[in-house]
Amino acid sequence: MKIWSVSFRIWHWLFALTFLFLSMTVLIRETVMDKEQASIVIMDNLSLSDVNISKEDAVDMAKELRRPLWKWHILVGYGFAFLVLARYILFATRSGKQNYKNCDKLSTHKKMVSGIYLLVYVSATVLALSGLSIKFNGELDLSEEMIHTVKEIHEISFYVMLALILSHIAGVIIAENRDEKGIISNMVGKSE
Repeated sequence: MKIWSVSFRIWHWLFALTFLFLSMTVLIRETVMDKEQASIVIMDNLSLSDVNISKEDAVDMAKELRRPLWKWHILVGYGFAFLVLARYILFATRSGKQNYKNCDKLSTHKKMVSGIYLLVYVSATVLALSGLSIKFNGELDLSEEMIHTVKEIHEISFYVMLALILSHIAGVIIAENRDEKGIISNMVGKSE
């Protein structure tokens, strides 16, 4: 059974928590704080007090209501980008290098698992870089067309990451219940 270093375990759980938080901000923004739906609620509630506003004004109010949520998304996104960078630094450590030594001697299953982890890191890199590009589009002097493309890349990389992480969780649960007893507790509490 592999024993994970304390630095990797801390990185792993911070990465998981930041991705979960970022995912929740997107979910909230796209559901309960959807600007179109929120604008209807705003208009309906104001009309109860005989106050009528245009749809555009209601949408602007809805955007203002969700602005703090998006500020948190951006702030935690910086942390996510830092964690992606930190992971590349951890690759240079002894335990990081061990993960990808002698890959040719691994079983097909273990090669697939390593490949999924590499895809997670690549997707996380694309997610972080595209998010930073969106945030700093003015400084980067990106065209509207380019920003639209970067936003699409950001969204696609999010869904790829989500699928890979869900696969990871399912794989860990299966491994824990088959031939790798203790894999979860090793990531939670044991150290070198």
